[in-house]
Parts: sequence; structure tokens; C-alpha cells
Amino acid sequence: MSTALRRFGVIAVSLLIASLIGAPLAAATGRVVTVNTGAGNINVRSGPSTSAQLLRTIPNRTRVTIVCHVRGETFRGGPYGRPNNIWNQLESGGFVTDGMLETGSNDPVVPVCGNQNAAPPPAPAGGRAMGVTRASNTGAPGNCTWGAYDKWFRASGGRFYPALSGNAKDWANSARAIGWTVVADAQPRSIVVFQPGIYGAHATQGHVAWVDAVNGTNVTITEMNGAAGFNAWSSRTIRDVPGMSYILLP
Repeated sequence: MSTALRRFGVIAVSLLIASLIGAPLAAATGRVVTVNTGAGNINVRSGPSTSAQLLRTIPNRTRVTIVCHVRGETFRGGPYGRPNNIWNQLESGGFVTDGMLETGSNDPVVPVCGNQNAAPPPAPAGGRAMGVTRASNTGAPGNCTWGAYDKWFRASGGRFYPALSGNAKDWANSARAIGWTVVADAQPRSIVVFQPGIYGAHATQGHVAWVDAVNGTNVTITEMNGAAGFNAWSSRTIRDVPGMSYILLP
């Protein structure tokens, strides 16, 4: 029997049992699925990556509730034997790889975190939404990602980091997917994302920096691994141009 049929078989049995005993399959805000690691525990991470902070572990065969998903690091382990870049956010917090869950499908079974097609929650004052966070700086030390995270953390009063994933150029899409407000017009108190080639951004990875101030179309930024080089801070004032977007700190 194929792996896909085994997964669908498990969910079919669950549906039958639930219909007989009248028990709900999932909470109103999510979907209940079963951890299937093959052996051992599943790791719960602060973001959609095996390098994100380990928050806790959950034993194999435990029933858990997932509420939304994002695309993150491709996971290549687990019992199903196929690469999988779906990461599900747990109702209790944190992310787990879809590759170690029995969901009844090889595709996502819950909405995208911060789903653009769903009615958005009311935004806080200033229109800046609060997305998924993590407790540690997962940027590469000395590089622009580490610097942008560090500036955000300090501006937040030392409370949290956004749980972003991918290269610098991917951060705007990652932020949207997990509920942060991303805009095209320059605003202070934000991370600016440069697409490759914009103001010298890396040709394949892009660049990110912290926005200190905005005066019309002039944007003053502080960055690491910019003009001063690796593991060094520098500041500059540039003009807002296409290819730049802004992740807003509430």
C-alpha cells in the first residue's frame, strides 16, 4: 500500500470513529492530527526550520491541533520518504513539520497563516498587525539578517523577533504569510527588504536593514554587512524605489 493511501486510510478510520461516538475531529480554530515520527518525538520549533529554536518535543502518536501553515525549510526525514516544505503552527504555539504528521493529505489541510483570502483580524492602532514571533535571533551572525533582527528586538523593548524564514529577499513574503503587515511605502520602525541588485543588495540573496527615519522619499537605515562590511554596523540615507518593501513593527 502506498504512503499516500496509508495516510488517507488513517484519516478515514478517524472519521468513522468520530461519527460513531459523536466526538469532534478538530477544535473550532484548527484541525486535530496525529504525530507520526516512525519512532521518537517530534520537535516543536519557533519557526518553519530545523535550525529555529527548539521549544519542546511531543511524543509519537500524540494527537495535536494545527491551526495554519507556512512554507519553510524542506524537511527530508520522517516515515513518508518524501521532501516536504509544509510547516504547521500548533494551537499551543510553535511549528512542526508536516512530514511527521498524519493529516490525510500530502497537501496543506489548514489555511495559510495570515491567509490573505480570509477576513483579516482588526489591525492595531496605526494598521500594524502582530504576526508570529520567536524568542531568539536566528540570523547568520555578522550578516544583514542578524542585524535587522537585532534592531527589531531592541525596538520592541527586548520582547520578541519576527519568525521569518528564507533569504533576505524572501522576508517580505514570509512576513505576510505569518501575519505581519508589509507595505510598499517607506515607514520608520520597520525592516526594509531589498530585492537582489537594489542599492547593491546581494545578487541572489537580497538584503535587509532597519529603518530609522523617513523624510518624504528619503529613507535613513542602519544595517549590518553593508558599506562597513561583514559584522559591522553602518548607516546611510537612500531614496525609496521599486524593489523595496517594509515589514512593520507594531
